[in-house]
Amino acid sequence: MAEQLSNHQAKPQQTNQATTEDILTIFKRRGLFDSLRKSLFADFKESSTHESLIAAIESLVESDSSATLATRNRGKAAALLEGSVNRSEAFGNVNKYIDEHVSTRNEELNRKIEEMVRQINNELRAATDTSTEAQKQVTKPETKGNRQ
Repeated sequence: MAEQLSNHQAKPQQTNQATTEDILTIFKRRGLFDSLRKSLFADFKESSTHESLIAAIESLVESDSSATLATRNRGKAAALLEGSVNRSEAFGNVNKYIDEHVSTRNEELNRKIEEMVRQINNELRAATDTSTEAQKQVTKPETKGNRQ
């Protein structure tokens, strides 16, 4: 955490407010977007929509029209398969699942993100306060009683 905050401390800022860019950078460095994505993907993998997508892909690969996939190079075969999946009903169901699932978890996801951002903002503010206090100690003028 100190390493992540050190870049922020090096920037001279006139306020204790962290910029959106600072928060976003730390959010990404900590992998918080990835953790949200992984959570949503884990939910998807447990759904019947995932099972039907896998079945549709297997069916496409095994079908007679996909027999030419084996004779093509790997890159072309992947592109053909991707096009077939994108045009399939299963892919439409995946998009529908994502829209419904994210919308039903929207409040929960917003709360999690707000909590994460608030924590980062508090940490940045504390780091800035500590840095500002240390700077005041260094630049504090000597009083007559302190001179030797």
